[in-house]
Amino acid sequence: MKLPDGGTMKRLMCVALALAVLSSCTTVLRKDLMETGVRDVSFRDLTTNPELYKGKLFILGGTIIHTMTGSTGTVITALYIPVDSSGYLKHRRPAGRFIAIYPRERGLLDPIAYGPNNEITLAGVFMDTQKGKVGNVAYVVPVFRIEEIYRWPTDPYYTYYQSDFASWGPYWGPFWGPYWGPPWWPHLYP
Repeated sequence: MKLPDGGTMKRLMCVALALAVLSSCTTVLRKDLMETGVRDVSFRDLTTNPELYKGKLFILGGTIIHTMTGSTGTVITALYIPVDSSGYLKHRRPAGRFIAIYPRERGLLDPIAYGPNNEITLAGVFMDTQKGKVGNVAYVVPVFRIEEIYRWPTDPYYTYYQSDFASWGPYWGPFWGPYWGPPWWPHLYP
């Protein structure tokens, strides 16, 4: 068997490296939605001037508060979390609430799988606003029709490295992974 020469081996390594880099830049939602959707949502603008935004596509992240099914489809109430250009959640500090409706004609989302504390990224068309209450406090919440939704894995060892600049996405490393959890200690963190 003949081994590849140095030039061929270098080309193979460059191709492998290029494929690794390209595969790490994937988006969580369809690329066309990510390119056309608005990611920087100002809920104040949406709730004070809803007519300006009706029919526009937004990319939202969030933590689910409540999910229920009904005649219109699956209704998800979530805490809003901004996303980066790939759809990864930027941080875990909620910045308001929203309602997202998955239309009945597309099927139903299971309220157990999309239950409280699950994190999601979705592309949704802004429909209108709706009045609601948290305890005794009244508020106005934007309502979106879901075009596509991604539910983040709930594995406790699926972790994110984040910075102030962007979310770097999921990372498995030699000292951080599914078999031993956060750095080296298997049962310190759930």
